[in-house]
Amino acid sequence: MIFTQEHEELRRTVRNFVDREINPHVEQWEKDGRFPIHEIFKKAGDLGLLGISKPEKFGGMGLDYSYSIVAAEEFGTIICGGIPMSIGVQTDMCTPALARFGSDELREEFLKPAIAGEMVGCIGVSEVGAGSDVAGLKTTAKKDGSDYVINGS
Repeated sequence: MIFTQEHEELRRTVRNFVDREINPHVEQWEKDGRFPIHEIFKKAGDLGLLGISKPEKFGGMGLDYSYSIVAAEEFGTIICGGIPMSIGVQTDMCTPALARFGSDELREEFLKPAIAGEMVGCIGVSEVGAGSDVAGLKTTAKKDGSDYVINGS
């Protein structure tokens, strides 16, 4: 892949963020038993780093996924596993379907604050026999009039 000057600018932004706001503090956070993800997400959101490939209309940068890859490479330099994993869950698991398929009302209520770092998302998926393997889930939801009937474990 050929990276542009814009890719490199984003790379520098993420690297500076990691070097100033995260890595110098990890050892103390771990000593204190702290996981300050809400604080980190707010700072990352202020820099636009939680919405790189998300629509500008909802606070994202509207860039293609190659920019998200550049950011992920730099987040990979964080000296603990939980923070980059949390960022990846927020940007690549919790928000993509909402960004692509959510109504404008839902995107205003949930996507916009997630991109801003004001809301931390999670994936609440687990099922006997499948765990968190979403491809192995057996639960179904079928539309029944204006409701959905959910069947499964």
